[in-house]
Amino acid sequence: MWAYDYDIATGAASNRRTFVRVDTSRGGAADGSTVDAEGFLWNALVYDGRLVRYAPDGNVDRIIDMPIKKITSVMFGGPKLDIHYVTSMAKPPLPRFPGDGVLRGSLFAITGLGIKGVAEPRFAG
Repeated sequence: MWAYDYDIATGAASNRRTFVRVDTSRGGAADGSTVDAEGFLWNALVYDGRLVRYAPDGNVDRIIDMPIKKITSVMFGGPKLDIHYVTSMAKPPLPRFPGDGVLRGSLFAITGLGIKGVAEPRFAG
């Protein structure tokens, strides 16, 4: 995953550098991500079935094993932004990966992490 400097006034991105090198040894790949209120990045490792929380310096802070392999994205929600939602694939695009059984296509809600997300701004209309 790459990191960039971002100029809010111009929208310009510059200074590309490596943020983290994703562990693909179990066949997974980085997919959807979100940032929590502490500035840590959460990433869904699709085909691996793990959520990884990265510290701002890129070090792995926490790993959560999910009950299925094909998780796709993550987002905080709920009234207090303290529920961690995880989406998953209903049908895999690559047939070489085994199915996730009856849990495929599920939306998971993880509670009790003690971590909150940040509100996402809506697009201007």
